[in-house]
Amino acid sequence: MSDYVRYFVETFLGYFSEPKKVRKEKRHQKRAGRANFSFRWFGLLPLALRQLFHKK
Repeated sequence: MSDYVRYFVETFLGYFSEPKKVRKEKRHQKRAGRANFSFRWFGLLPLALRQLFHKK
């Protein structure tokens, strides 16, 4: 239990000891690395439907 509390406190203090700009930049990079909403939730289905209905 003590190790868990120690880890939590170190993580918490490490996060808040960083400047605000660094935290924002990390958050922005994390969001930029994710796939878009429809792909994350529904996989390839939206892409398949889009290609089906928007044939050239």
